[in-house]
Amino acid sequence: MESLKKQDNKHSTPNNSKEGPKPFMKFYALAFELVALNLILIVGGYYLDDYLSSSPAIILIATFLSMGGTIWILLKSLK
Repeated sequence: MESLKKQDNKHSTPNNSKEGPKPFMKFYALAFELVALNLILIVGGYYLDDYLSSSPAIILIATFLSMGGTIWILLKSLK
């Protein structure tokens, strides 16, 4: 019976660990942030172009803004 209790204690839950969040979680958050930024800007630019009938102007601006935003977020995360 005691051996079962010792085995159960080996497997700790993430809430009980004293290490805090796993190191790779910050990379998941960064990836989500970058994907969300790019999707919002590029898809938004596409629909705004369609709504205003301005052909490729707004989607090009949105694409360059998303590239600049991606670089800015990556540089900010390196600090």
